[in-house]
Amino acid sequence: MKEQEIVPWDVKRILLGQTPAAFLLEVLVRTAVVYVVLLVVVRLLGKRMSGQITILEMGVMLSLGAIVSVPFLMPDRGIVIGVLLLVAILALQQGMSFWGTRSPKVEMISQGRATPLVRDGVLLLDELERAAISREQLFATLRGKQVEHLGQVRRVYLEACGMFSVLRAPEPRPGLAVVCPSDLALFEQDRSRSVCSTCGNLGDRAAPKGAPCARCGRREWRAPVSGRKGSADGSTREQEG
Repeated sequence: MKEQEIVPWDVKRILLGQTPAAFLLEVLVRTAVVYVVLLVVVRLLGKRMSGQITILEMGVMLSLGAIVSVPFLMPDRGIVIGVLLLVAILALQQGMSFWGTRSPKVEMISQGRATPLVRDGVLLLDELERAAISREQLFATLRGKQVEHLGQVRRVYLEACGMFSVLRAPEPRPGLAVVCPSDLALFEQDRSRSVCSTCGNLGDRAAPKGAPCARCGRREWRAPVSGRKGSADGSTREQEG
């Protein structure tokens, strides 16, 4: 649209653009047709597209959004081109999925792999940094899964789809609390031992003041949490929600 063709505060242009009013009815028809086709394509893509998605599926969803926007609104573009592009995306995604089931390398490249964030109650600080996950983000996730301290955790993985998977330790041990500092009074603390307040490394005895952590080298220690006050065995047995 040329500059001289723009009339300031032209209500018709602002509301309808340069298209005739009759095109609004055509937009409704275009939307209905493309929407039905899109539902069919998404249904054929599989159940994963409506749940937690991987990198490949995220790319497909973004492509679908870009494709359907053109036949919705562009009066000089037909619907058939958009439908053909949707079918092409469907074929590409199904082909990559088929190839991935037969090649672990292709599956790893297209889907990604899980990243361990906690191992045997200790934070893997390097992996947290690579994944751009803060300790508080991780702790919030653990609290949402009824975890109160790292001693209850055997493994935590950041899945390729962005979900967190928590594997509980069969026999919890004292560990670094993931609850808010103001709630520490609700829990039993093992004063005979120390836990690194940075990575959660558990010492066999109380660490001397200023001693470095064997895992991360930090010098800040605190008493580990062993369970809620008043519990029968000093630990929690709640199941994940």
